Amino acid sequence: MEQSNSIKVLQINSMKNWAGGEVHVCLLCKELIDIGESIVLTCRPGSAIDQNAREANIPVFNLPLATVIDFRSAWILAKFCKENSVDIIHAHTGRDYWLAIWTKFFNPKLKIVITRHIRAPLKNSGLRRWAYKKVNKVIAVSQTVKNAITIFPSEKIAVVYNGIDVEKYSAAQPGTLRKELGISPQTKIVGMVGRVNPSKGQETFIQSIPEILCKLPDTVFVVIGGGSDEYISELKRINGAVNFLGVRNDILGIMRDLDVFVLASWNEPFGLVTVEAMAAGTPVVATNTGGTAEIIIDGESGILIPPKDPAKLAQAIIRVLTDSELAGKLKTSGMNRAKKFTMRDMAINTRKVYYDTLNSN
Repeated sequence: MEQSNSIKVLQINSMKNWAGGEVHVCLLCKELIDIGESIVLTCRPGSAIDQNAREANIPVFNLPLATVIDFRSAWILAKFCKENSVDIIHAHTGRDYWLAIWTKFFNPKLKIVITRHIRAPLKNSGLRRWAYKKVNKVIAVSQTVKNAITIFPSEKIAVVYNGIDVEKYSAAQPGTLRKELGISPQTKIVGMVGRVNPSKGQETFIQSIPEILCKLPDTVFVVIGGGSDEYISELKRINGAVNFLGVRNDILGIMRDLDVFVLASWNEPFGLVTVEAMAAGTPVVATNTGGTAEIIIDGESGILIPPKDPAKLAQAIIRVLTDSELAGKLKTSGMNRAKKFTMRDMAINTRKVYYDTLNSN
């Protein structure tokens, strides 16, 4: 099929909550529509992604999508795809892989593309091997994720990096966070942005703070993002000097206010928030795990350190905060590097996977 022709793709997302995966699906749908593809999103009525997609003028088809064996939803979806000449179903979560497979059972002409957003390997059982043979193409969000998907042959998997609106971050205005915290322009701000969870390394970040304050007492530390009240209380007991600011809708400005952005994850499949920080011109210190090492060129566009090592994290942060030449280099190189991870590139590369899928057996 010629790439000048529009293809019809139905995206599936059955999640109720609004998290990174749902943000990605909406951004992908919007960008694919902008480059001329015909996209419909099927999701649960009243879910967060349903509301956000409608606000973004993304065509929506609501179904219960109740469980991985919701055959009724799959049958209705298969009928919808046939009546609307849908070419491809694109599923983004484990439960939605199954919904796509059951839909293809009722409409065998459909092609299936799935995206794997996490590094955990897919379980390998007889039933799963049977089911995954129905999948035509797999998108991995990083080479690290691709390496973990051993149930599929390598030639069936394409790496498509997630993307952001780079210009939006570089154009954001700083000052909001400093005003909120009541601190001067001279005070340094070091922060993390993302889900508060043990795997994200907030504890390592907090453990690094005493060493930083010994060298740089005029430094403020913030953690942006939601998590369980119990776990956040546990982190506060480790060091009460950290500002836990919860979920925010002004991340662009916050990123511009940070003097150092920290990603301390133990095992990051990609780390889109790292790209966001780089695009905002904020020097990044990140753990050398998973897809992060595919984003950052160590010593050029960021500094990579081992995971679960508070001392190495503290040393790297101190180095950036005390070496203005290094900080400037990381800022400039980071902004240039971020331009390789745009939403437009993500959509174009995803579209290529769709055409490869239609042209494959």
